[in-house]
Amino acid sequence: MSQKLIRTLLHLAQADGNVSGSELALVYKIAIEKSLPMFEVEQLIRNPPSEQEELHELGKDERFEYIYTLVLMMKMDAKLDPREEELCRSYAESLGYKQDVIPELLDLIGSDPNLSEDKQALKKAAQQFIG
Repeated sequence: MSQKLIRTLLHLAQADGNVSGSELALVYKIAIEKSLPMFEVEQLIRNPPSEQEELHELGKDERFEYIYTLVLMMKMDAKLDPREEELCRSYAESLGYKQDVIPELLDLIGSDPNLSEDKQALKKAAQQFIG
């Protein structure tokens, strides 16, 4: 799952044509948290995926972690690109959420990508959008 999450994040990060330093920082942070070997992460960064990952096999908690992390990635470069938002909405659907979960989480998370929000409250809000 961890490598798939990194591929998903890199796919989203490149949607606007520019992977920012802050987006890469989030990729590295998650890779470290998930104990992924750095050589694998570097290889993924050099050769980012060009297609959307299949995510339908993920469990309920994993689906929320993905949608939460995707929204964080969109916020990392401090600008919401319509291409990123469209791709994130597509990922939301593949995770079993209605597309409206994206603006809801964007509003709830706020503008600080280093947030200390209550993830359980965010998860509860996101559950209202499970399709």
